[in-house]
Amino acid sequence: MHTKTKLQLGMFILLLAIDQWSKWWIEQQYPFFHATVIDGFFNIIKTHNIGVAFSMFAGWDDAWRANALVGMTSLIAAVVAVWWWKEQQKQSLESWLLMLILVGAAGNIWDRFTLGYVVDFIDWYIVWDGQAYHWPAFNIADACISVAVVLLLLTNFKKS
Repeated sequence: MHTKTKLQLGMFILLLAIDQWSKWWIEQQYPFFHATVIDGFFNIIKTHNIGVAFSMFAGWDDAWRANALVGMTSLIAAVVAVWWWKEQQKQSLESWLLMLILVGAAGNIWDRFTLGYVVDFIDWYIVWDGQAYHWPAFNIADACISVAVVLLLLTNFKKS
């Protein structure tokens, strides 16, 4: 196994552990937990997302939604894993970014499989003219996916 592959697998384990520990910690807090970190900008909250990004599909029947989302996200993760396997042989940033996507997918799939929902807790927002505008709550797994996708898009636009 190449050193790069070992490092990427180490990153996977470390970030997945941080993601799962942070979600476990939030789950230990009382319902409706809320802590202000930076007033007017950043809170830690406890919320459960039964849908996917921006709570899409949250209105679906519980049994159908849970099975469909675990299946759909697992299939996507398998495709990304194959893509990572092909890319990790190359000297590129892409394999690192794909590994970040796999971390995020694994963290959220595990939540969905074991809990039936994804634990979210990061609440970014701005206050403008006295009104608070919140980005949907997310977690470390979501952040891994989002950062990786944005950087993949930027690096591929740069190539073309």
